[in-house]
Amino acid sequence: MNESPRPWQELYPPSVDSGLTGAFPTMLHAWDEHVRRRPKAPAVYYFATELSFAAVDRTADALACWLQGVGVQPKDRVAVYLQNDPQWLAVMLGIWKAGAIPVAVNPMLRHEELTHHLVDCGAVVLVCLEHLYGEVAEDVVPHTAVRHVLTTHPLDMTPTVQPPEAVARHIPGRRDFESAEGWRVVVERYEGRRPESAGRRPQPGDVGMLTYTSGTTGRAKGAMNLQSAMVHNSTVYSTWWDLRSERDVVLCMAPVFHITGAIAGLGTAIVSGTPVVLLHRFEPEVVLRAVERRRATFTVAASTAFIALINHPSLQHYDVSSLTKTLSGGAPVSAALVRKVRDAAGWNLHGVYGMTETTSPTHLGPPGVQPPVDAESGALSVGVPVPGCEIRVVDPADGRVLPPGETGEIVARGPMVVPGYWQLPEESARAVGDDGWLRTGDVGKVTEGGWLFVVDRLKDLINAGGYKIFPRDVEGVLQEHPAVREASVVGIPHEYRGETVKAFVSVVPGHHVDPEDLIAYCKERMAAYKYPREVEILEELPKNTSGKVLRRELRER
Repeated sequence: MNESPRPWQELYPPSVDSGLTGAFPTMLHAWDEHVRRRPKAPAVYYFATELSFAAVDRTADALACWLQGVGVQPKDRVAVYLQNDPQWLAVMLGIWKAGAIPVAVNPMLRHEELTHHLVDCGAVVLVCLEHLYGEVAEDVVPHTAVRHVLTTHPLDMTPTVQPPEAVARHIPGRRDFESAEGWRVVVERYEGRRPESAGRRPQPGDVGMLTYTSGTTGRAKGAMNLQSAMVHNSTVYSTWWDLRSERDVVLCMAPVFHITGAIAGLGTAIVSGTPVVLLHRFEPEVVLRAVERRRATFTVAASTAFIALINHPSLQHYDVSSLTKTLSGGAPVSAALVRKVRDAAGWNLHGVYGMTETTSPTHLGPPGVQPPVDAESGALSVGVPVPGCEIRVVDPADGRVLPPGETGEIVARGPMVVPGYWQLPEESARAVGDDGWLRTGDVGKVTEGGWLFVVDRLKDLINAGGYKIFPRDVEGVLQEHPAVREASVVGIPHEYRGETVKAFVSVVPGHHVDPEDLIAYCKERMAAYKYPREVEILEELPKNTSGKVLRRELRER
C-alpha cells in the first residue's frame, strides 16, 4: 500500500491543489466578475456571431426585470425548454438575478413528459422555443402552475446570423402567440434596466439548478444541484485543464439541459471567463467547422459524439488540431475508442466520471497520464478522484466497504453531491444517506492508487446460467473490430440459461460485416459464457439527447 493516504493526488496537474475549492461563492458572482473586468470580451460564439459579456449581461438584466415584473419571487422555479442557443446562458443568468431557480427541461420532451416536469417542479414561468410552445407546451401549460410564458426563436439574440444548412433546416420560422410574450418585445421593453437585487442574490447553499434524471428506473426526478456544487465542479474542470480566457475556447457539444452541458459547457466558461461555442444542436460537420473557425480547445461530450465526428467524411477537410483538451463522459470510454479517436483526429481522449447527482465530475483522467486497463474486465479507468471527492466501493447487499480490487457499487461523497431530489424526501434518503454518501448504482472497483474502473450499471448486469456478465466487457471487444462503429449489449430471455447475451451494432460507413462474423470474432476473444449468441445490425443505435445509448429500448426490441 502506498504510504500516502491519497496517492492519486500525486497525479494531479500542476495547476490543481489538493485543497481546491470553488473559485467564487456562486455562479452569479463568477459571471459578475468577468462582466466587470472584461465587458467587451467574447462570452459566446454562435455560428458567425459573437456576443460580449456586457451584451449577454444586458439581456440577462432585462429578463430578470421581466421575471420580477410578472411576480416571480425568490426560490420560484422557472423552466427552461431550449436548445443550445445563447438564450440558455442569458435566461439562466436572468433567473439567478431574479433570485429564482432555473429548471433544465429536455427539448425532446413531449406532452406527458413535459407535464410531469412542470408539475413536479411547480414552475411558475416557462421560457421555451416558439415551435416547442406551438407543438407541445401550449396544450400543457393550462394543466400546470405556469402563469407566464416567454417564447423565443433560436436567432433572437443573433438576428443577422445565417446558420449552416445542416442546422438551418431544423430552425423553423418565427411565430407569435396570444397566450405568451415574445423575447424581442420583452428585452426591448426592459432594455437598460437593472433588476432589484436586495434579498434575491443566490447564496452558496441555494439550489442553483434543477436537472432531471433520465427516468430509466421510474419517473424523472429533479436533482437539486447547489450553487456551491456548480461552482466547485466548474472550477475543477477549468483548473484541471488550466483554462485561460486569453487562449482557450470551450466547445459545448453536450446539451445544456444535461448536467454535462450545464457544467462542462456553460459553467466552466462562466468560472474561467473563456468564450463558449454554442451550435443550437449537434451536427458533426457543423462542429468540425466551428472547431476550426473558433480554435476551440476544450470539450466534454458523450462517446457517441466523438464516434460521429471521427467517422464523418469531412473530418480531413478541417484543421481540428486546436482541440487538445478532449474528455468523454456518460459512459466509460473503451481503449479501442481512444485509439480510434487518436488515429483519426489526433485527439487524446480522456475519461471523466460523474452523474446528475454529483453535478458532473467526481473523477477525471490526469492530462498526459496513460490510464490503466483493468485486467479482468478490460475496462479503461475513468480517472482519479477530483479534489474534495471521497469514493468507496461497497457490497450492494449490505453496504460493507470492499477493499481495493474488489467489485461492488460505487458510492461517493463531497461538495459536488446533491442533497437529494426535489420534494422527494424518501427517495433522497435512499440515494444520499445522512452521512452524505451517494449510491450511484454503478458497478466498479478502485485500485490502491485511486484509479476507478466503472464496469457497468447494477441494473444492466446479465445473469447467464449463474455467470455474471457485464455488457461493457462484450462491448469493448466488439469495438475493437474495424467495421464496428457503435455496440451495445443487453441480456435477453433464454429458456435454458435464464438470460443470454445479444449485441446491437452499427457499422462504420463504407464497411460491411455479417452478424455471424462478429459472433465468431467475440468467441475467439472471450470466455465461452460471455460472447454474444445473437448480433443485430442497426443503422443507428437509439440514444437519448445526451448521447447515451438506450439499452432499455434495445431490450424492448
